[in-house]
Amino acid sequence: MGITVKRLRAMALGCACWATSVSAGEALEYSAVQRIETVPGPFLNRIYIAGDRERQDASLGGETVTTIIRRDKGVAWLLIPRHKLYEEIEAGAASVASLPGQLDLSQGTTLGEERLDGQPVSKVAIPMDAGRQVAHAWLSPEGLVLKAEIPADEQSGRPGSVIQLQNVQFGKQDAKLFELPEGYRQKGE
Repeated sequence: MGITVKRLRAMALGCACWATSVSAGEALEYSAVQRIETVPGPFLNRIYIAGDRERQDASLGGETVTTIIRRDKGVAWLLIPRHKLYEEIEAGAASVASLPGQLDLSQGTTLGEERLDGQPVSKVAIPMDAGRQVAHAWLSPEGLVLKAEIPADEQSGRPGSVIQLQNVQFGKQDAKLFELPEGYRQKGE
């Protein structure tokens, strides 16, 4: 039995692209494999980042779901390739649902330097949930969050998670990755 569109939407937004850089003005462009260890999980997604544009191709419940976040246009699109459908929501709703929306690096405290997969990184403690809990993030020299450990929050029902980027490839991304593909129609039309 297939997974419902509503459930796919919730899962995709919950796993939406979470990469960020230390300085808000920095426009990092890269692609990577994002591994999310959580319940239910694990999830393995391909992500593409180009400044304020993000794309995630996720396999959820045997279906491929693509989330494109266009902060420059104020929208996010959830694409279901099998049906050539998309749903449009406000970009703010997508970022709130995503994990990086919970990590305010400006509030972080650097704990020291470490190595992650042989690469030098800075480990940062970030207060969450009105200071009740602390998440940890490992930042690359470019300011990219390569790994994050986010504690569970019983009050909100958020499960704990460990998120890590693998096979990071810095460089210009194809602009077509961040556009609605031809032939897709909006859900409900």
